Amino acid sequence: MSQKKRTLKIILWSARILATLVLGFLLFMSFAHVFNPEDNGLGLITNKDKLSFIFFPLSTIIGLLLAYKFKGLGGIITVGGLICLHIIRPDLASNLIINALAIPGLLYIVYSVWSKN
Repeated sequence: MSQKKRTLKIILWSARILATLVLGFLLFMSFAHVFNPEDNGLGLITNKDKLSFIFFPLSTIIGLLLAYKFKGLGGIITVGGLICLHIIRPDLASNLIINALAIPGLLYIVYSVWSKN
């Protein structure tokens, strides 16, 4: 097996494992937020809150789910959603936990671009 194929395989499996962990975390947190008995639903008051929820965690969940089949598209949706979140909410740009959740999307993009060459 050539070095490039081996590296691509490592990148792909790293992205899949990290994406599975991120999806589990985001789905758990999203369901806990939506079905919180003290909050009465989503608790999204302003349009900024609604857009923030669409860009994170919704776009991240959708992007990582798509990335299992369409690696480049899913990675772009994941990373693009987080970029849009940082445009709308620049106060979250320094949050390392939110930024770290984009790593599987970045790995899928790297895999998609590098495997085309």
